[in-house]
Amino acid sequence: MNKNKNVIAFYMQAAKLKNKIRTGWIEVDIKKERKESVAEHIFGCLILAIALNSEYKLDLDMYKVLKMLTLHELEEILMGDLTIRANITPEEKIKKGKKCVHKVVKGLMDAKEIEALLDEFNARITKEALFCYHIDKIECDLQAKTYDLEGAFSYEKAKEDLEFFGDRKKEIENKSKCASDIWIEYDKPKYKDDNVFESLINEIQKIKEIKNGKDI
Repeated sequence: MNKNKNVIAFYMQAAKLKNKIRTGWIEVDIKKERKESVAEHIFGCLILAIALNSEYKLDLDMYKVLKMLTLHELEEILMGDLTIRANITPEEKIKKGKKCVHKVVKGLMDAKEIEALLDEFNARITKEALFCYHIDKIECDLQAKTYDLEGAFSYEKAKEDLEFFGDRKKEIENKSKCASDIWIEYDKPKYKDDNVFESLINEIQKIKEIKNGKDI
């Protein structure tokens, strides 16, 4: 077994996420020449996790959290970034994702450990997995808000997603005043049992302009 070859092969596979643009931003036609890649989304998730742990001193295994977040999009190397518009059930997506992850990590000695970690992420039973799931969603909400404030996110394009929101369509439309509100209002129920994320999503929604650091 050539360990270095395993390292390089896995890196080359995972590094493809640097150039995979997030499908949601393509579907809503974000008006920027350079849109967020999957790898940049992962980076954003890691930064949010570190910042939240800093401020709230969370009772979590942060090594597990950061590893889970680093690896949580591995399936997209082969499967692509499937959004609500992909006409695939959550169960089908998880099943397809597991097969893709298996192919990506099968050359690594820790392959089974990685697959188990991502199974835990998808199950959302442990506190670390649920935290990572919330981070994954709220990072997208924050990026949506950023694009909105930059004038790159069209309200009319965002409203195209309403048809996929089932019986919540009218409620979300009535509560939304701008493009990012559509996505934020859709995700809000995911955070209702977590005070940290509930307060954060409300704070994100209230942002009126892009500032830096502590000026927010």
